[in-house]
Amino acid sequence: MKLGFRRTAVQALCTVLILCGLIGGTRVWGRDMPVAAFGKEEGVELPILMYHSILKDGARQGKYVLSPNALAADLDYLKKEGYETITVADLLAYVKEGAALPQKPVMITFDDGYFNNYVYAYPLLKDRGMRAVVSVIGSQTALFTENGEENAYWSHLKLEHLEEMQDVFEVQNHSWNLHEYGERRGCLRRKGEDEVSYESFLREDTEQTQELLVEAGLPEPTCYTYPFGACSKESEQVLRSMGFQCTLGCSEQINTVTRDPECLYGMGRFNRPAGVSTSSYMKKALGE
Repeated sequence: MKLGFRRTAVQALCTVLILCGLIGGTRVWGRDMPVAAFGKEEGVELPILMYHSILKDGARQGKYVLSPNALAADLDYLKKEGYETITVADLLAYVKEGAALPQKPVMITFDDGYFNNYVYAYPLLKDRGMRAVVSVIGSQTALFTENGEENAYWSHLKLEHLEEMQDVFEVQNHSWNLHEYGERRGCLRRKGEDEVSYESFLREDTEQTQELLVEAGLPEPTCYTYPFGACSKESEQVLRSMGFQCTLGCSEQINTVTRDPECLYGMGRFNRPAGVSTSSYMKKALGE
């Protein structure tokens, strides 16, 4: 068979497939993108679970405080259902290097960096061979590193804890000190604040946590976790210009991870409150 005839035959076949709707494009983040292979690029569904404080005291449990027993039940549920934990580093390897992800990936995140994460969450995860992401408030880590306090109710993780837990926890940036309610909500621009001042402010705050962690010998964070989940186009632009390759918000949605780096910005997560059974929470968070 001559090459020209073979090419003509292939082109004819492709034309038929296009007319039948078997070859087309896929919509990624609002843009039509061509797909090299037959069919639609599906991507990988990634649920991200969001935890905060872990305490035994039932009187303290609520929207952002969960018991160790409830956390253990959640982890056992994930193991039983065949989910495998991943970190931001795994996402970057998948998107940028073509590495594989587990068949049923899940990301477990802990916000704020409470000392009780070390007391309760760390051993529970380690015993099960699971990984997680902890996003620390830099000023709090610096404060308790300096004063040495270790109280499950109010202390935050010290740098030595973060160093010790690297076999389980990947450390990311949750701002230096943007968790106070006031004129600014999280890292959002204040009313009347000019663009230059805002960018300078956000860069300075973010860089303080980056420097704290790097100077302690920890890997430089690649992901920014928004305080209160409050984000904007302006904040995204600043963080991207600083080299962040991923941002985590608080919108409750399951993420679809593709080879497009854009999919790693503004990722959704499901907060885990007390007072809800493991099965009910997981049904919602995992889309089961």
